[in-house]
Amino acid sequence: MARRRQRDSWGSISYDARSKTARIRYWAEGPDGYRRRSKTLRGVTRKEAEQARSALMLEHGEDAPCPTVGQAWERWALPEMKEKVNRGDLSKRSLAIYEGAYRRDISPRWAEVPCDQVRPLAVQQWVSGLTYSGAASAASVMRTVLDYAVRYELVPTNVMREKYMMPSKTAAKKYDDGTWTLDQLCTVWHDTAYGSWWEAAFLLSAFGGCRVGESLGAKVDDVSSIDVNGQTVAVVEIRRQVSFSGVTDRLKTSWSYRPVVVAGRASMRLLRLSEACGDWLCGDGVGGPCSRNQMKSAWIGAMKRLPDDLRHPYKNLRNSWQTNTRWSLKLPPWVIEPMMGHVGEGTTGRHYDKPQAEMFAEMLASAYSEHRYDADWVWLDSE
Repeated sequence: MARRRQRDSWGSISYDARSKTARIRYWAEGPDGYRRRSKTLRGVTRKEAEQARSALMLEHGEDAPCPTVGQAWERWALPEMKEKVNRGDLSKRSLAIYEGAYRRDISPRWAEVPCDQVRPLAVQQWVSGLTYSGAASAASVMRTVLDYAVRYELVPTNVMREKYMMPSKTAAKKYDDGTWTLDQLCTVWHDTAYGSWWEAAFLLSAFGGCRVGESLGAKVDDVSSIDVNGQTVAVVEIRRQVSFSGVTDRLKTSWSYRPVVVAGRASMRLLRLSEACGDWLCGDGVGGPCSRNQMKSAWIGAMKRLPDDLRHPYKNLRNSWQTNTRWSLKLPPWVIEPMMGHVGEGTTGRHYDKPQAEMFAEMLASAYSEHRYDADWVWLDSE
């Protein structure tokens, strides 16, 4: 007979009828603090195991305090987030955002509240007092914290998984989420980026879909090319990024390590630039990579030379690449996602789908051949 588990919010019993063995898991205070503990009983019936569990509950259940939200954050949520950073599954910047949300919006209200005392009405009142973006971030982190309380059987359900009325978006700051069409990117390239010291980074983001830090962290040694039916496709291995604190080999997630492919005229120009660069495709002039602040300053200056409808943040180049690759080149989402460094859907995307540079190059070259968009970019004919 298979093992059956009886559980509630305080503890659980795993009972094996064949060996008459029961394992009781429960929470109790001890010399090392309030922790999850277990006790194994052999040669007992299920009834005897339930009686033993009842005795433990009488001994520890009444006075055993439920951890507070602050304790759950410090004990489980924060350490696991840091471990994800160490594994490369979470970026340091994302961790800093989560820590900021906890420190700014969660801790003052909930740090001293036991997890089993978080009530929906109080949550709604708390959420209503935040900005929309603040509420979204704080609710997400709070939901993660209480998920641990559910996992360790301290509370039966996570009240943060209820649907709450969020603050109005109209009161929130409106961020520029505009994108450039391919023809508009041609104008931006010609009028601002062409011939600049940051041109290679622009090409990697606008025609390769790189994140800001990734576009600045590429070295000449990362660049190669693949010939696909007579068409040259530039390939850049993304192995590092420039963060706000400097160069790091740790990318946003483990799926961010990938080959980025660039087709068409942008491909030829990128390969030409790589032949003329030093160690870095986008260097600072003294042997290192361009910093994010240097890139930001250069981009702001470049945008001032363009009409208002062409002025968007540098990071929106990646958004534009995704939009153009899907709707102009007609590549399907299941191809675009891994090209962007995103994990694919389900178990297949996480564990089995591992496309190589040649596969990306073939898909992009085929799409470019069918939907060539730069035929009239004649100013690049000399390249």
